[in-house]
Amino acid sequence: MQKTATQSQSGGSNSMPLDRFNYTPKHNQYDEVVDKQGAIREHWHYPMQVLRSMGPEALLERQRTAKRILRDDGASYSPGDQLNISHTWNLDLLPLILSSQEWEVIENALRERAELLNLILDDIYGERNLLKHRIIPPAALYGHRGFMRACDGIRVPGEHQLIFHASDLVRDNNGEWLVIGDRTQAPSGTGYSLENRTVLRRVMPSLFRDAHVHRLSNFFLAWRRKMAELSQSKDSPLVVYLTEGAFKENSFEDAYLANYLGYPLVQSRDLTVRKGSVWLKSLDGLRRVDVVLRRVDDAYTDPLVARQDLSLGVPGLLEVARSGGVVIANPVGSGVLENPVLAKYMPAIAQHFLGRELRLNSVQTWWCGDPADLAYVKAHFNELLIRPTFRLPGKHSLFVSDLPPEKRQELLNHVLAKPNDYVAQAAVTPSQTPVLSGASFSSRPLVLRGFTVASGNSYNVMPGGLTRVGSSEDTLHIVSQFAGASKDTWILESEPEVQDAQPDDFMARQKMDRSFSLPSRVIENLYWFGRYAERAESGLRLVRTAFEELNSIEPLRENMRRSLLRAVTHLTASYPGFTAKNADFSAPEQELLDLVANRARQGSIAHCLESILHSAGGVKELLSNDMLRLINDVRDGMEYLNSNLASSLQAAPEELLDPLITTLLALSGLSQESMVRSRAWRFMEIGRRIERAQRTVELLRHTLVAGADGHGVPLLKPVLASLESRIVYKRYYRVGYRLDKGLELLIFDPENPRSVLFQLEALKGHLEDVTGPTRGVQVGDDMRCVIRAINSLLLSSLTELSKLDTESGHFLQLDIFLKTLDEDLKAAARCLADRYFEHASGPQPIEMSGRGLQ
Repeated sequence: MQKTATQSQSGGSNSMPLDRFNYTPKHNQYDEVVDKQGAIREHWHYPMQVLRSMGPEALLERQRTAKRILRDDGASYSPGDQLNISHTWNLDLLPLILSSQEWEVIENALRERAELLNLILDDIYGERNLLKHRIIPPAALYGHRGFMRACDGIRVPGEHQLIFHASDLVRDNNGEWLVIGDRTQAPSGTGYSLENRTVLRRVMPSLFRDAHVHRLSNFFLAWRRKMAELSQSKDSPLVVYLTEGAFKENSFEDAYLANYLGYPLVQSRDLTVRKGSVWLKSLDGLRRVDVVLRRVDDAYTDPLVARQDLSLGVPGLLEVARSGGVVIANPVGSGVLENPVLAKYMPAIAQHFLGRELRLNSVQTWWCGDPADLAYVKAHFNELLIRPTFRLPGKHSLFVSDLPPEKRQELLNHVLAKPNDYVAQAAVTPSQTPVLSGASFSSRPLVLRGFTVASGNSYNVMPGGLTRVGSSEDTLHIVSQFAGASKDTWILESEPEVQDAQPDDFMARQKMDRSFSLPSRVIENLYWFGRYAERAESGLRLVRTAFEELNSIEPLRENMRRSLLRAVTHLTASYPGFTAKNADFSAPEQELLDLVANRARQGSIAHCLESILHSAGGVKELLSNDMLRLINDVRDGMEYLNSNLASSLQAAPEELLDPLITTLLALSGLSQESMVRSRAWRFMEIGRRIERAQRTVELLRHTLVAGADGHGVPLLKPVLASLESRIVYKRYYRVGYRLDKGLELLIFDPENPRSVLFQLEALKGHLEDVTGPTRGVQVGDDMRCVIRAINSLLLSSLTELSKLDTESGHFLQLDIFLKTLDEDLKAAARCLADRYFEHASGPQPIEMSGRGLQ
């Protein structure tokens, strides 16, 4: 019978029982905290003492705090086959702790492995001595999809062809670390490792400080220096961080790292190939790119050599790299090193290049393309792990013993049909580590991913890495897609760490010029972020006002009530709504509910909020943590409305809208007070001002033009409430609700931040900051539209606008005036989009010259 783990019974610091956490190490498996005698390992003494003094309840509270921080930071991932589903990143409170002595062995082994893989990559796309000396069979190389013939002869400047590298490690029952896989195309995890460290240092600051944990910053400094070394333009180099998109598997990490490293986050459509160089399409035109830090797989880098889909990758990028016009890190074609077949031949490769055995062995591997290996695999099939040699969506490594008999035979048939496409590996049982599960500790298997980056004449190894644990104690699938948690990885210092605090001149230059390196796509996303935020706020305010009027003790007359509800449909463009012939005005609550909560409905509040989240997702790297927190609040507010609004129709549904309106107001206020007045911010403000002016004009037009009756203009009161101006109106005008006074406040008052004139003046100022002062014929079409709208306001007469046409019962001059304003605003928006956002054309023919691509 297993006993709960304790320290040795000799007393003192070694007598700290773990039974308080009900932790039971698994029998016959290596445990990272407890040795075979049931004693706490030496480097865990102090951390365990601190954890024990905290107690289960305090640890649970800190775990909840960590979860909240991750949620507020927007730390998330999407499973590779479920990109439309985003999960909050899962961090366990208990770190993986390794002693400095043990880490020194691992660090040297990872550095050696990176150096060896660098030599292999150089050889594969160079002299190919590994093939000439029959160290690896040709079929293992040429038959692998990661080998790209188009990359032959392309070199990265310097001695390092492999810039980044990651290895997944497991510790077996004997305590020996083994490599189970390498990642060389775009290794993920460094950003999540940094986030894990940031969060854990916040929730357990004293333990982190007193445990003397190695910091990660030197690794990222080495990374930035390497990018600077690769840059060809030493005066003002441009390094871009190439990601697949804002809604891909590791989009959070890409935005997080791009922001941390100080590089513009770009997608393939932000780049273009012209005149033998790669260019960034920025607001100021094209900027030459020196280094592409790619975080996309080989297949999505250049469609001319990998895929036919021109929407993915940068056409011609590889040829520019061949001619030396740009450096790509890691180089395209490095995915060939992820071929697990190489693990079988790694000992011979090490002898060939290094003349010695490797410090860190790979898990035992059999390639099914080798007849002798295939015979072994067939004989021991049920004991092995079967892996495809190339990673594809939906294809995972499978432990044969986990499959039912019919699935085992089906898998074997696949292997026999295409033996070159599969390897078999020994089924290693990973070491165990405790995780916080409720008020106790549970045992989970772990995989450690270590990272290296080229530095000097060797490689810099991250002191730690990304530790992932299984979702249950028996699982052997330990990857993020299988719902496991992650851990921070602590390497304890044996002596004080020397921190390189010298700033990089290269990074200083990058930061000074960063606002001008933003892709046009990012500027457009910020513009629409501002528009959608204002659109959602105005829609929510009007719906709230409609609910208040419907439940008022002094209800509107039926015709005015209908006009207000029709205005809701017009303002949100959620047609047909209340403009339909069969609209139900007697019980409008259900239509209003659908308008708020139906995400699939064009023009609905929920649809608009989804657009906010989508726009924000494309500019995460520019948003502060507080803004990201508010974005998450918007997402939570949507969920809350969807589940609670229907049940509140009989009470006060408008009360449920208040928190979301407050969140949008906070988002607006934070952008005003916390964002640098760069061009990026100005385009967000331009979007907001255009949208607010348009919404105000449309609301006035659909409520006040035909809003007169024998008692004045009764819809002016709800209109003022919707535009957050009723209190100001009462303070300014100690009269009843008069149209001329209402128009003066809502259209012409330059001091009212809700008035149309205020929006137009602000819009004019932002456009001048973006394009420069207006000078006659040099004025752009967008500015012309704004100036024309301002002049229209200044030359108009309140008396004429407030004059009722007795024959029609409408304010006809007001209708013409508002219609003209609306047309000018829409024209300004179109001109702005044409000028700044719609300049990219489709794929262009690529011409070849002696210098490469032109």
